Amino acid sequence: MPHVFEIVAKDGAGRVGKLYTPHGIIETPAFVPVINPHLPVISIHDLKKLGFELFITNAYLIYKDEKLRELVLRKGIHDAFNWNKAIMTDSGAFQLMVYGDVEISNLEIVEFQSKIGVDIGVILDVPIYKGSIDYRKKFINETIRRAKEAYEAGYVTEDSRTIWVGPIHGVPYPSLLEYSVKNMTRYPFSMYAVGSIVPLMENYQLVQLIKSAVVVKSKLPTNYPVHLFGAGHPAMFALFVLVGFDTFDSAAYALYAKDNRYLTPYGTYHLRDLRYFPCDCPICTEYTPQELMKIDSMHRQHLLAMHNLYVAQAEIRRIRQAIYEGTLWQLVAKRASSHPEIARAYKWLLDKRNLKAYQFFEELEPVFKNKGLMITRDEERYLPVIRRYRERIIDRIFLWSDKVIISTPEGSNDLPTLIGAQVLILNSVFYVIPREIRHVYPLFQHMSPYSGIDSSALDFTERFIEYLREKGVKEIYVYDTREENAKKLAERLNIEEIYSGQDVGIISQEQEELFRAKAILRYQFGPGAEDIIEKVQIEYSPTTGRLRKIFAADVTKEEIEKVIIPEIEKHIEKREKLGKPIPSDPLQEMFIDKGKIWLLAAVTPMHFKLVPHPLLAYRMWQKFRDELRYMIIINEEAEPFVRAGRTVFSKFIVEVDKNIRANDEVFVLNEEKDLVAYGRAILSAREMMDFKRGAAVENRWGFKR
Repeated sequence: MPHVFEIVAKDGAGRVGKLYTPHGIIETPAFVPVINPHLPVISIHDLKKLGFELFITNAYLIYKDEKLRELVLRKGIHDAFNWNKAIMTDSGAFQLMVYGDVEISNLEIVEFQSKIGVDIGVILDVPIYKGSIDYRKKFINETIRRAKEAYEAGYVTEDSRTIWVGPIHGVPYPSLLEYSVKNMTRYPFSMYAVGSIVPLMENYQLVQLIKSAVVVKSKLPTNYPVHLFGAGHPAMFALFVLVGFDTFDSAAYALYAKDNRYLTPYGTYHLRDLRYFPCDCPICTEYTPQELMKIDSMHRQHLLAMHNLYVAQAEIRRIRQAIYEGTLWQLVAKRASSHPEIARAYKWLLDKRNLKAYQFFEELEPVFKNKGLMITRDEERYLPVIRRYRERIIDRIFLWSDKVIISTPEGSNDLPTLIGAQVLILNSVFYVIPREIRHVYPLFQHMSPYSGIDSSALDFTERFIEYLREKGVKEIYVYDTREENAKKLAERLNIEEIYSGQDVGIISQEQEELFRAKAILRYQFGPGAEDIIEKVQIEYSPTTGRLRKIFAADVTKEEIEKVIIPEIEKHIEKREKLGKPIPSDPLQEMFIDKGKIWLLAAVTPMHFKLVPHPLLAYRMWQKFRDELRYMIIINEEAEPFVRAGRTVFSKFIVEVDKNIRANDEVFVLNEEKDLVAYGRAILSAREMMDFKRGAAVENRWGFKR
């Protein structure tokens, strides 16, 4: 089963996905509870009631129990457990770690898992937690040897019914992790897992674990689901998902319950210390802490375990929702308040010196999100979307004047809209924001407790000013409503002039709208994109006053023939189906009578970006098809379906602009580089090329031949 995973939604390196197993589809991220076949604290019925789609049990313990072994061999593991959903089994590696040896070989336990029909199985890997790099490498080599052994024996194969997991070891050493990934990916595993993390988890060494995760996820192809062994506290789930883990297992829910410990997403309580339950699960609404303390210990353990699983499931749902919203970083920030080591790991990910982590996230982080940024910590001024903006704006600013006014936020609201100097707004988070694009994500859509402009912002602005001068800007002013503030700022930025009403010219409303449209186009699609328009009309929202639609007023005869008439024909078809009146002369009424303007793009109130319409797609294709900017190429098999408006699937993509990120607006071409469609990228460029299953682009419009 080589291709068992697809992505549905993304944020950070986290993904809501579908894991396809022989017994159903598992929605990820997913917590996988460990079920002890001999001492189950909760029943299979309980798991069903809690909504779990997958659990993990120990194949080695089942094998060692003669009666249980005979039962699962005779009935299969699903019937033996009375469970019609997916089952994952571990191979005995934990026992190998604890006792130093197990009474079974790698091939024996692999064959046993195959015979009893597990959905997800693991080879008998060799965990290693101590010793020098060379010493650890010997054990990693043994796991690699066993992977090869399972492959050559015909178990780990492309057509295996079982999803075989390739264990990755070497934590916390990058060289060992890279070595493990390089060698384990030589074999056709459908899933990978990071192991040997127990000491890190027990000692809350989360920074080491997160560093290791970044290494592994950077080296692994993106189309594999990745499991984390032994990670069970809900407070850490969001962090693990953020760095790219799709599933994680633990028996902590039961072990904690045995010790009367009560889990929450923000920490752990001992039952005796609680006067009230901070939870609305069925257990916490039926009992008080005092009542639970008085009941039989085994029954209490069961009830606490149930509560702990309710909390785990609720946190998983919360994480999935955060991914859809684009607020996963925000959720991790909340969880960072629950433990200093989570906070340390979060801070490490956002350290401005941490280029490796930034590059990892930048490649996977969506460009546009459904919700704005909520910044509550210093390190969050280096969130990937913010750092990406600072990198891009240098190259993507549209300069339309040789006069620039650098203004404080308060001052920018005071400056006239039609002033002849370009206004750049200083910002405590994004540093410099051209006024023309201030409503584009994520510039307007953020909240921050920071109001002052710190030294980092001022240093960036100084470099930006040098760039402006290199690009031909001749006059630079500083402005604030309070002159004293403006003088201090000018002195810091080595600018001589304060703006106090000097004649810098006036532009027309028509020019202002054109410059704004050009600025947004260049920022979203890069240098040169602004050249595709020369005359526009803009429509504003009647409620917010913000830009909502851009109409081209410079339509050519070729565009009328190749874009506008076919688009009108599609609109007429829709009207016919809906029983709506049809114009007697559609081109006259829908184009000529309206001033010969045509819709170029809309600015969506959800993602706060330009969404192209066919005319913009056509112009972008004409200008950038040779360099494939924001373009993907599909094979001839998919072309007719994509032209008909169907989704673009990864397996049909043959080439892609490497700079595409999730939620970018992209243009779809065939192998002759003809325009086929345009739509929203669901995946990044790297993921589009890695995945052979699932959607890559949500089709907005297909072009007929």
